[in-house]
Amino acid sequence: MLSFKDRLKEILIHDNLIKNEDLEKALLEQKKSGEQLSKILIDLKFIDEDTLTHVLSQGLGLPPISISRLKLDPTVVNVISKEIAVKYKIMPISLMGDHLTLAMADPLNIFAIDNVQTLTGYTINPIVSKKKEIETAIERYYKKEENAIEISMAFENIIKDVQEIDDAELTRGIAGKGKTEVEEVIEEAPIIKLTNAIIQQGVLVKASDIFIEPLEKTMRVRYRVDGVIREADRMSKALHFPIISRIKVISTLDISEHRLPQDGRFRILMGQEKEVDFRVNVLPTAFGEKIVLRILDKDSSVVNVEKLGFDENILKRLKECSLKPHGMILVCGPTGSGKTTTLYSIVKYINFPTKNIVTVEDPVEYQVKGINQVNVRPEVGLSFTSSLRSILRQDPDVILIGEIRDSETLDIAVKAALTGHLVLSSLHTTTAAGSVIRMMNMGVEPFLICSSVLAILAQRLLRRICAKCKEEYILPQAVADKLGFQKISSGEVKLFRGKGCEHCFNTGYKGRVGISEMMVLSVRLRELILNKAGEVKIKQAARLEGMTTMREDGLSKALNGLTSLEEVLRVTAPDEN
Repeated sequence: MLSFKDRLKEILIHDNLIKNEDLEKALLEQKKSGEQLSKILIDLKFIDEDTLTHVLSQGLGLPPISISRLKLDPTVVNVISKEIAVKYKIMPISLMGDHLTLAMADPLNIFAIDNVQTLTGYTINPIVSKKKEIETAIERYYKKEENAIEISMAFENIIKDVQEIDDAELTRGIAGKGKTEVEEVIEEAPIIKLTNAIIQQGVLVKASDIFIEPLEKTMRVRYRVDGVIREADRMSKALHFPIISRIKVISTLDISEHRLPQDGRFRILMGQEKEVDFRVNVLPTAFGEKIVLRILDKDSSVVNVEKLGFDENILKRLKECSLKPHGMILVCGPTGSGKTTTLYSIVKYINFPTKNIVTVEDPVEYQVKGINQVNVRPEVGLSFTSSLRSILRQDPDVILIGEIRDSETLDIAVKAALTGHLVLSSLHTTTAAGSVIRMMNMGVEPFLICSSVLAILAQRLLRRICAKCKEEYILPQAVADKLGFQKISSGEVKLFRGKGCEHCFNTGYKGRVGISEMMVLSVRLRELILNKAGEVKIKQAARLEGMTTMREDGLSKALNGLTSLEEVLRVTAPDEN
């Protein structure tokens, strides 16, 4: 098998791209300096970079690529560190399963490929790219910004302090200690600083969740920002136990329990006045305990219902239903889809001094003046059902139930709506029509649904295109027709996308925008529900009566430049024709 030099020589000489004596001169220079042959050829101006890239691609059977035309996923880029990328002049391009595609200036640098494969655990697929483009991409994607989701110098300094303790000794020592001795370790300043840094970083980047996860040999910290999870850092596995234990202590959980899931909460003070609540869940996994922190910013003001981005028709119907004296309004969607924000915006709209409004939540996410708010505490017997029974004796006009989780809570909510109360609540379903079927499956008779439910609002949150790097493009007509744009727009379809900039951490997105569909129960829909019609038939009837689906609302917002087509397709399901 020919060596890299022989193969390169064969291609260059055969194609008359370089003289034989020039190549010999370059090889002699390589022996003296130890530099890469490709770099020497370019430096001596025997061949230009474009030609050499083409030659390498052709001779090695590897596809060439122009990184400058690509928008790289920061999660994929962070698979390897900046130091490794700079050292070997490489750039991660994509990750499919266990295969990492790597752009390389010198794809025959076997040492670099082996090293990256060992560090990441992925199979490396090399492709050829220009050295200058790789260097530009490294500077662009690895550039640190204030509040960026990358390990900061503060993290590094704290970790160095912790690592002064021998890793093996730390792991061995903690495993066999009693509760009081473990507490002594986790009360040490470096552990407290590191835990605080992880938590504060999550608040600063406006994450909704923080994930602290044990892997086989390391510990991973990730943040969910604008609905998408991004990896912040991987740390020594020896830090996992102290950090988990520290969070357990401040959440008043049992630090000696490692076999069962646990739930807790704590509050921190950011700055002079800003208070942030955290809901904590600990889950035992194969490699240790995983913790997820849900960030609840209690200082966030309740948004007016007009400012939530609802379609004019949906907003009008929602206001009409919320002013009715009794009945039930349900908001459905997965966790993190903005259900609580919508419910509180409705409460704010109908919050008059003449009304007695009571909420039951787990936990209270917004504090509103003039409203009686009950925080559920299952550990002392204060559940949704027991709270609701007491609330009904308090003569309320409006009841907000944070979430309907079981048939007993649903039964009380339906009965409250039937006996002269306006009930607002959320349900974990995917569509407005699907909520009806879900209620039937939870044991509510169809005639009770028809009598109690006023409207069902389904919603999702999409990432908003970054205003700083937004660009316009024309969608091919065939694609536009296939996606159904002809129903909402005639002629050429102009859409928008984010190129990626420092303001949005090169993601192309900054903030979120909501999409929704609202089904108001009409006479026709009530007849279908009474006859136990399926979800598809109910949805079709609602669309005939003017309901805009989430997919249609998403396409409309993409046309208006609020979000991208990729986001709409990622989050919504296609409508049945």
